[in-house]
Amino acid sequence: MPSEAKKNIFRKRNNKKMITVDLFDNYINGKLGPEEITEFEIKLKTDLLLADAFTEHVNLINTLNQAHFRSNLKRTLNQIHLKEIGSTLNVISINREQSFFKKYTKTLAIAASSALIAVMITVSLLMGLGYLSKKQSNQITDLNRVGLERKSKTLINIKDSKSNAKEASYRAANIEGSAFALNNKGYIVTSFHMVKGADSIFIENDLIDRACTKVIFTDANLDLAILKIVNSDLVAKWRVPFSIKEKNADVGEKVFTLGYPRNEIVYGEGSLSSLSGYSNDKSMYQISIPVNPGNSGSPLLDENANVIGVIRGKISGEEGTGFAIKSNEILKAISELENDSLKQELMSQNKRNQNIKNLKRSEQIKLINPYVFNVLVYKKD
Repeated sequence: MPSEAKKNIFRKRNNKKMITVDLFDNYINGKLGPEEITEFEIKLKTDLLLADAFTEHVNLINTLNQAHFRSNLKRTLNQIHLKEIGSTLNVISINREQSFFKKYTKTLAIAASSALIAVMITVSLLMGLGYLSKKQSNQITDLNRVGLERKSKTLINIKDSKSNAKEASYRAANIEGSAFALNNKGYIVTSFHMVKGADSIFIENDLIDRACTKVIFTDANLDLAILKIVNSDLVAKWRVPFSIKEKNADVGEKVFTLGYPRNEIVYGEGSLSSLSGYSNDKSMYQISIPVNPGNSGSPLLDENANVIGVIRGKISGEEGTGFAIKSNEILKAISELENDSLKQELMSQNKRNQNIKNLKRSEQIKLINPYVFNVLVYKKD
């Protein structure tokens, strides 16, 4: 608000009637009503003395505001100078008077640098504390991926897996993921979250173009599903080289996985970093292997090519960390089935290739690849 001195200036200039500067201030600050604004603006146009007084009032306010700004700026610059340079340095100017910006270029540079450093430090601290980070999910991220349309040499009818094969283009699956053979009888392990609500489920790899499967068993709590290939001819010569390990693995063990984050099999390796998974879940391992959409249902194997788990997912935003359901939990779930004949079939272990553990990794993978699959899930529209 203008001081009493300013009010006196305008009162002396107004010879017709007393005009308070409150009216000017209310107009400038938008405090007048619509009718008052109209009346005031008409007076400005018709009363030249009033218009002059109003112009001087505006100019005076601007001058005072500029003086206030300069005073604050000078005070701030002095504080920065004392902080960055100190008070002991006595500088005597030998140049002629310079413009404001030329005179304070260095000081402004110091101020800008200090401000920038302060902002960067603040941002770093906030990021470190997670305030500026993208909000993390408190759930495990499922690792299924959106299916892609592709061509194939053969097509197996959804309803009749033994129908005549013909060349065709498949429509894209709703989601895709990975799976692996449980044993030689055509049973396959994958993730429940992928097949939940599925209308049709197919598996394929380099040796099987496409094969229709059906769901045999699910455990939503473990995120586990067991499928079976419908066409028994496709599994007649199966010789699954690995077995499902019954005991827990140890922290620090080297582990690897094979899966389908793409349309071809992808290998990943790392180590077993914890005997518990997300939120200290004892049914899972934590592994230091980057896992991606499409890896859900992939087998996790130890150095001897024993299956020690099935890839479950990861925490969103945390790369190089995955979680896998422990193999002994899978076997435990199967052992609790009430259907004894199905239980016996599922628990049937493979005649393990004893030489596989002594092979180098590339040779192990060649033996394992035929029994790891890309899962294609179709759901009703």
